[in-house]
Amino acid sequence: MMDGICMAREVIIVDTAPRDGLGALPRKVPTSEKVALANCLVEAGVSKIDCAAFTHPRLRPEYADAEEVIKALPRNPNTTFLGIAPNEVACRRALSVDVDEIGILIGATESFNKLVLGTSIKETLFKTFPPIFQACNEKEKPIRVYLLAAFGCEYEGKLPTKSLVELIHKLGFMGAKEISLVDSTGMANPKLVRETIRALDKVDAEVNIAVHFHNTRGLALANVLAAYEEGARIFDSALGGLSGTPFGVPKMNIGCWNVATEDLVYLFEQMGVNTGIDLDGLIDAVRFAEKLARQELPGHILRARVALDRQSLPSASALTKIV
Repeated sequence: MMDGICMAREVIIVDTAPRDGLGALPRKVPTSEKVALANCLVEAGVSKIDCAAFTHPRLRPEYADAEEVIKALPRNPNTTFLGIAPNEVACRRALSVDVDEIGILIGATESFNKLVLGTSIKETLFKTFPPIFQACNEKEKPIRVYLLAAFGCEYEGKLPTKSLVELIHKLGFMGAKEISLVDSTGMANPKLVRETIRALDKVDAEVNIAVHFHNTRGLALANVLAAYEEGARIFDSALGGLSGTPFGVPKMNIGCWNVATEDLVYLFEQMGVNTGIDLDGLIDAVRFAEKLARQELPGHILRARVALDRQSLPSASALTKIV
């Protein structure tokens, strides 16, 4: 039976900016700044933060300080710090610094899996993943799966719903506690999102489902709303929309394609849905993120707050000048 699909008026938001966002910057971000950004999110009330990737330093030098980042984070029972581990060696590195949760990656289509991970889905499932699950079970650490291109990819188009359900079913029975459906290519739309979430009722495994939308085609918040109305209650986002450039769009110095966490929180607040996050604190965090990015980020709420939600009516003379 699927978990994370319900009608409760509260949601969990997972922020990926400290890893996905800062890792995309064209400069090397000091460990202290990565930790400071994560601390801003903690202070604002974000309960789960994707903050490090234990990839080989030779391949991804921007993540070479993953251990130092995790060690420097303030541990508390209300915050989960997640680290990405692409293989067993990376997983054991993450476990050695007592990361709270391990994140692993798999593509929903063969083409995308080979492109990103260099192996077939079968090899990823039955060669790469088993030792990771075993290591995490030994340390009693939960595993979160990022299911990439879950709403389709440019190489194979829309993924058959049956294939997606079967893959989630396998991951759930392997021991995944949470699976995030990642719209890697920005191909999701509200109709497809609704159909996908409904189809997950067929999964006979106890696993939480999250959604991770990219705003590549401007549909991210519409997709969020569709997923929420179908019962999804876990949403990935990134402070300010800060993220790496997703597949299917031109390369940029910095990508800004994730749903902005502050926009997501504002949306849910206006709907009367509890996020547990302080929006004012989040706005302060966005300002700090912009300093790190050295540019304005695409989230809307920071700019809207500058204008204030309510203002005094201009004087009659001022109105005349406007007209």
